[in-house]
Amino acid sequence: MFAQRPSFRFLATGALVSILTFTFLIFGTSSSRNAASRYILKTNRPGSSSQAHCAQDTSPTLSNSSWEFIAERDALNHGLSDEQCRIAFPKLFVEVDKSVSLKQEAQITYKDLDSREVEDGMVRAVIDKGQLCIVEYAPMPVTASRGRATLNSLHRALMAFPERHLLPSIEFIFTTEDFANDPTGRGPVWAYSKRDADDSVWLMPDFGYWAWPEVPIGPYHEVRRRIAAIDDGETATDGTYSPGLQFQDKKKQLVWRGSLATNPGIRSKLLKSAQGRSWASVRVIDWDDENDIRFNLLPIEDHCRYMFLAHTEGRSFSGRGKYLLNCRSVVISHPLTWREAHHAALIASGPDANYVQVEADFSDLPRKVDFLIDNPQVAQRIAENAVRTFRDRYLTPAAESCYWRYLVRQYASVLDFEPVLFATGRDGKVTPRGMPFETWLLMH
Repeated sequence: MFAQRPSFRFLATGALVSILTFTFLIFGTSSSRNAASRYILKTNRPGSSSQAHCAQDTSPTLSNSSWEFIAERDALNHGLSDEQCRIAFPKLFVEVDKSVSLKQEAQITYKDLDSREVEDGMVRAVIDKGQLCIVEYAPMPVTASRGRATLNSLHRALMAFPERHLLPSIEFIFTTEDFANDPTGRGPVWAYSKRDADDSVWLMPDFGYWAWPEVPIGPYHEVRRRIAAIDDGETATDGTYSPGLQFQDKKKQLVWRGSLATNPGIRSKLLKSAQGRSWASVRVIDWDDENDIRFNLLPIEDHCRYMFLAHTEGRSFSGRGKYLLNCRSVVISHPLTWREAHHAALIASGPDANYVQVEADFSDLPRKVDFLIDNPQVAQRIAENAVRTFRDRYLTPAAESCYWRYLVRQYASVLDFEPVLFATGRDGKVTPRGMPFETWLLMH
């Protein structure tokens, strides 16, 4: 009898280890029961999904094997199918694919995500069954409109998609600052721009695709309409037609308006290179001086009245870049350090060039502008390429929504967990982690 007791103790110990191992596999490494109830590890079980969701929907699937993107018909369609998105925008998803490739060996865990503190200007959210829920919303003393714009754009991309209920469940954090701090060991974060070395940063569309009231720039679709009216003409509500501005009739000048403070190293060199040139309309704006703003501020669409548009980065990316690329004008830029979603479609040389790249110190700017003025057919070809590439394709509202959904899917592909929105406590009470976006919006 006594000889059997060690065996009994061994079995009891083994059972305890098994229970602990099972708990670890289900809930992860967090020692807090509250933290563990926020997610489940993914399994290979068919139909595995989050334990809770905001809502469900079903829609039919269409075959698009012979479909092609037509800007006049499809540019404002936020609900293109996956196949249509791939056909229309083959270069749009390069940066997301890069981020995925970095996580093939070590997927993102809940602990990784939780290591990224939600600091001022940041949002933590869940997408479950295509529904957006806000988990944490940090103070945004300067960037509040960016946060609301980004969430509205993401929500629009989800709601426009008939098969949103089939989208994977994810939990993510994004920042509304110009860039994300990316020290070693920090968890994943979505941001408007990134450098090549920012391995934990995932690119998302910037807030301007909704609106940018501080500048002021209105709704993106309305800005695009005003830009197209300058370039292509417009028919008024009374039926009268106002012709557009022909490329060769645009002002043969390089235009730029902005502050030196956000990037003095780059922008001061632009000013120096353009100083005293007859083709330069380059002016600094003092955003603290109302008179200076009144005399020097140029509405974004009026940039399109100029033949050449200078583009410079600011603290990170420059939000004006996508607006300039909507113009039938020649964008001239220094080499870009900060990546945006559409940058894979930029071409700087050859017959398909859609912008002109100059040296970082703008030393070759005079020579290249003089060449373009002396060779107007080259300048016009570049401008036309920009319209075809960006205004009529990669910078359309349709492309933005396609990008959002691709980001959701690919980010999910490297998560080893699925979020849980409703946790049941020891007392049996169900506690929601997040607030449905529709409710959150009415409270902010």
